[in-house]
Parts: sequence; C-alpha cells; structure tokens
Amino acid sequence: MEGRYARQRLLWGDDRQRLIGDSELLVAGVGGLGATVCQIMARAGVGRLHLYDDGVVALEDLHRQSLYGECDLGRKKVVVARERLQAINSTVEVVIHEERIGCGFAVPGGVRLVADCLDNYEGRFALWDALPDGCRFVHGGVQGDRGQVLTLVKGESQPLSEVYAGSVQPAGAIEVSPYSVFVIAGLMCGELCRVIGGAPKLLDRFLVVDLVDLSLSFLDV
Repeated sequence: MEGRYARQRLLWGDDRQRLIGDSELLVAGVGGLGATVCQIMARAGVGRLHLYDDGVVALEDLHRQSLYGECDLGRKKVVVARERLQAINSTVEVVIHEERIGCGFAVPGGVRLVADCLDNYEGRFALWDALPDGCRFVHGGVQGDRGQVLTLVKGESQPLSEVYAGSVQPAGAIEVSPYSVFVIAGLMCGELCRVIGGAPKLLDRFLVVDLVDLSLSFLDV
C-alpha cells in the first residue's frame, strides 16, 4: 500500500503519514459535513474511524451528503457509510454506532480526536461534556453559504457551551448549499491532519468562511 499515499507523503512526509495511520478518529454525525470528513480522512489513511449517527438516507439530503445515492434511500447512514469507506480504503477500520449523541453519551476508550459534524447544540454540548481531558475537538458548522471551523482541547480550552453561550438552535431545517459543506469539510480535514501532526492552526481560534463575498476571518475564543 506504499503507493496509495505517495502523493500526500510528498507533501507532509513519512512521519505525518505514520501518525495519521496510528490515529483513531470519532466522527459525530455522518450527514453533510460528516459524510465528507470521514471520506477524506479514510482516503488520507486514518487508522480507525468511529461513526455516530442514528439517521437514514433521505432524498432531501442527497444534495450535500457525498457518500450516499438514490439507491441508499431509507438505509441507515452509518451502515452505508461503512460500505463506501471500506470500498475506498479497506485498510481503515470503520466502527459504526447507530446512536444519537445526547445526555449520557460515552466516548469509546482510546479516542482522543473528535470531529464535531453535528447540526444541533444539544448534541454538540453532550459530545463535549463526554470527552476525556486532553481530547482534541475539531468543530465545524455550516448554515447557508457560511461556515466555521474551530479546534478546542478538553480541559484546556474554553468549554463549547461557553463559546456558544446565548446561541439559539434555528427552528426547522437549516438552509445549506452543497458547495459550502464541501468547503468546510475540507477545511476541517486539513485541521484534523494538522492536529494529528501536532501543529493545529485553529486552536482556540475560529476560522469563519463567507462564500457570499469569498472572505475568511479569524476570531479568538
């Protein structure tokens, strides 16, 4: 399998590739962001993926959920995701959890890296509360043509509930364009790979992306 990663090893070297291969990543939610994040990380060669989602593939979601097609309608997203990811890279171990993240959630032992791809504050805060100290948490969010990425470390960074203090969950479905999901998911994966390599760029720092006016801005938290 040496040739599989040859082009990215030219970019970041053998040591980073070994670290990625030894990593265990929990992806919370395999909808728009999560479906793309887990696919990119599988292609990058992450050692083990834990996928959490209790939903099924729906027609109204196909415009942004890159792992699924019309033939998957009604099937469990995590089940389809595992099939597709194993077809992409059979060397990656994919562990699925048909579970909604909420009160009482427990992080699998050994997980120290999490990608927050959820779409609701209740689940995000429950996920954060369940993390062990030292766990690295890469958060992403999308609404409309805008999104953000942020890295936090449990026990060192400001809690996620304080970062989003006063925020209110939008009522009903959240509007989102297909391309904004791919942009934010790609940025999340770039940060995940940097976190694995020990050089995060967004630790305690929001990257805010506006695809309406094509602007990037930063906000320290």
